[in-house]
Amino acid sequence: MIRQSSVGTLVVKLFVTLVGGAVLALAGCGEIDQTAKIEKVYAGKKDTRASSDARFGGDAKKWEATLAERNKNQNEYLRIEIK
Repeated sequence: MIRQSSVGTLVVKLFVTLVGGAVLALAGCGEIDQTAKIEKVYAGKKDTRASSDARFGGDAKKWEATLAERNKNQNEYLRIEIK
């Protein structure tokens, strides 16, 4: 036979377990705002276009063609000979 105090202890443990589980389950539902609060100014150097290098003289088409050729030469499927 189960004593009255044992039943009360089991009920309290079950209640604490259920409440703890509910707290953990609901903790993941809250979303924290992740946007910056202060607008910061970038203090680094200005970015330049890749095609503005001396090799390309600002010609974006020439830069794109050079990049496409480089990618083609790095493609293993195009480099191997199929016999």
